[in-house]
Amino acid sequence: MPGHIGRQTVTVLDAPLVSVSYNEQARDWEQAAETVVGRCTVDITGATEMKTAGDQTVTTARLDLPPRAPRVTEWMRVSWQGRVWEVDGVPSDPEATGPLAGQVVNLREVAG
Repeated sequence: MPGHIGRQTVTVLDAPLVSVSYNEQARDWEQAAETVVGRCTVDITGATEMKTAGDQTVTTARLDLPPRAPRVTEWMRVSWQGRVWEVDGVPSDPEATGPLAGQVVNLREVAG
């Protein structure tokens, strides 16, 4: 897929924390702030399908952000091609690899 490197656009979703019950907080995804980021590369890295009483698919992807893109944390989500992906684990630290490197983020989508 060399022709698609850096040609994709994603939307990073950052939801505020809200109080849901006594001493508990949760993310309010209905009020998530959206940040559009261009010049990205998204590659599907794997998919599994479980055929049980309820069919379920789990798809994983790798998101390569351009240098100086807004920083993504493990508490965010990413929208790409009409699908919303969870950030899977702690994203890489782009500052550790130099000023020309972008952040690498692992994504996971569970459907079904």
